[in-house]
Amino acid sequence: MQILYLDDSGKIHPNDPSKVAVFAGFTVDENNWHRLVRQITGAKVKFFPTRKPHEWEFKSTDFLTPDDWNRAKRRKFCLELVEILGRNGCRVYSLSLEKAKAIDPLEEEKFVPLMLSRLVGKFNKQLEDTNQTGSVVCDWSTHQMDHHITRCVSAMAVVGAMDRLRGGVTYGSSAALPPLQLADIIASTFRRHAEGQPHIAPLASALRQLQYSSGSPGDMLYGMSIWSVGKLF
Repeated sequence: MQILYLDDSGKIHPNDPSKVAVFAGFTVDENNWHRLVRQITGAKVKFFPTRKPHEWEFKSTDFLTPDDWNRAKRRKFCLELVEILGRNGCRVYSLSLEKAKAIDPLEEEKFVPLMLSRLVGKFNKQLEDTNQTGSVVCDWSTHQMDHHITRCVSAMAVVGAMDRLRGGVTYGSSAALPPLQLADIIASTFRRHAEGQPHIAPLASALRQLQYSSGSPGDMLYGMSIWSVGKLF
């Protein structure tokens, strides 16, 4: 089984100052899950030896601002996380929405499930290509939105005959799950890069090297090429 961990960065509603909204994360094979978590914990110990690794959560706001990125230890920690993804055969997923280009009103109830459905559809293609099953885990937000997303994605999976997916969407706490902390780093990286923050380009480029492609240039899903890193519009 493959597990797709996802988190968001930037909010869709127009009152949020972000210019771009992103959902992003990565897949990991269940057989590599324990090793992945151990290696993430090991990286925390390596770069921050005075802190107890299980008692602190690494957040993008502490690593990806220009000032934090200029600190070598924090920058090297983030790049180490990318290497950990690569060593464990993980694939990076990201979908961005440039809010200024949206035709319809910026309503979270519409665009959040739409973005999740695009990502899950491409994830299902990866499962088909590799003859595996999969599940989706997101960082929780509000009960109402989580319920809405679960219902929409579950319906899409059933109607779209995505029988390789197990369940709809499940939710967890990033404070308790290191993979969701890493998903937060990925989502914030792609949002900052899309908004034109030049300092984050090396990290975005390294993550993009781990994206999933179906291998067939003509393959399309909902009118979009099956690459796991892309834009909604």
